[in-house]
Amino acid sequence: MSGGSYNYLYEHIESAAETVIQYSNTPERKAFAAHLRLVAKAMHEIEWVDSCDHAPGREIEAIRACLDNAGGAQAAILCEALKRAAVAARELLEAIDPLSLEGG
Repeated sequence: MSGGSYNYLYEHIESAAETVIQYSNTPERKAFAAHLRLVAKAMHEIEWVDSCDHAPGREIEAIRACLDNAGGAQAAILCEALKRAAVAARELLEAIDPLSLEGG
């Protein structure tokens, strides 16, 4: 069998990732879209292996990258939230005492 053993499911996952990122307004959605891209890559590799277009085992690296990213996505979410909090804190300090931030 050549290609399409899962009806090119990875293309639908890629499309979903693009749609999610287009409407993303939170770090959680952005991280989820990034994770979906990795899922799509893993699904692509699985599909091509199962369709006998690639040798068995070629999908393992993409699957591991997808699974390893679960923790990375959490870190990205926290980092984005901290950046937003830092900006908000600076704005609040400037509103309270604009001179307090001039000296560094």
